[in-house]
Amino acid sequence: MKTWKHINEEQRKVICSGIAHNKKLYQIADMINLDPRSVSREVKRNRIAVDYVDETSTNCNKLKRWPYVCSNCKLRYKNCPFVKLKYDSKIAQRKADANLINSRKGIDLDSEEFNKLDFTIKKGIDDNKSIYQISIENKDNINKSTTTLYRYINKGYLTTKRIDLPYAVKYKKRKHNKKYDYSSNNKIDRTGHTYLDYLSYIHKNPGINVWQLDFLGAIKSDSKNIITFILPNLQFTLLDIINKPDSFKVVKFFDIIEQQIGTDAFKELIPVILTDRDPNFTDIDGICFSKITGEERCKLFFCDPYVSNQKPNVENINKQIRKFFPKGKSVDIYSEKDIKEKNLTLLKTPIKSLDGYTPEDAFKTVYGEDLYNKIFVNGER
Repeated sequence: MKTWKHINEEQRKVICSGIAHNKKLYQIADMINLDPRSVSREVKRNRIAVDYVDETSTNCNKLKRWPYVCSNCKLRYKNCPFVKLKYDSKIAQRKADANLINSRKGIDLDSEEFNKLDFTIKKGIDDNKSIYQISIENKDNINKSTTTLYRYINKGYLTTKRIDLPYAVKYKKRKHNKKYDYSSNNKIDRTGHTYLDYLSYIHKNPGINVWQLDFLGAIKSDSKNIITFILPNLQFTLLDIINKPDSFKVVKFFDIIEQQIGTDAFKELIPVILTDRDPNFTDIDGICFSKITGEERCKLFFCDPYVSNQKPNVENINKQIRKFFPKGKSVDIYSEKDIKEKNLTLLKTPIKSLDGYTPEDAFKTVYGEDLYNKIFVNGER
């Protein structure tokens, strides 16, 4: 017979009714399929005083045995010198609910485990890692879910505070005084390369790879900018830094990739590119056609003006990259080697959408390690 099971409200009502009808302890226990000891503990734990005398004495011998309350005592309506006790199922249930809630508050860790967890989370956040990445990389030491870790932070249990999380604190509403556009865009013929053309193309070619392209954005005084190129379904990102970027240097970025992996591999890996209307992306033929064979190597499509959510994945990865290159700070101090190191860090970061695997793992699984090594030779592109 189970002795560990929580007593529920219906069982408490049966106990209360059984006491009122002068039932034996074992009879009530059989009625609710519990051990008699569980029933007796329930009554003694939750009985309450209903009447007090001056001495508030509880030395009545009758209260030391079943039913442990005065419900059926012949002296309960007479002058009794002792405290009168009763068992009420509703009050007992409220107390049980309160105890259950209180037992689940706080942290179920001893001091050593807590200090180790606190140190691990703090160190990871200081290294610009997400809570998910920290939990994945320390899964042998952290046996808490990411939800629990966020709850610990929000409750203020850990040294790491909510303000330390990059995206947990809401941004202030941005002020948009006016929309801007590149004057050079007015002269570009994008016929056949609009967002509607893109939707039509992927409808006719379902499941095809679509890469998203963007610049991270730099302060006005910078001469350099970081180009971001991502394959969303694998979260696979290529970064490069370009000095005084223009359309010629953007084309060169793709020419280098083609030289590294070959034209056939380029056409298979990068069949479609979706980007915004930045003037640096306006050399459509230069991006789409191979310098090696002269044939078309990919399709290029442009999002509509002011609709950045048409390429949300590259916008999101730019937010992640801001951990390394904070907004409002110059990127001119970084070299190509620095960018490649950050690129590899991104590729080796566990991703929740990849079930805890890294973009590097996903790419090697899908396209093979040989192609990966052609893009990143000895850790550098």
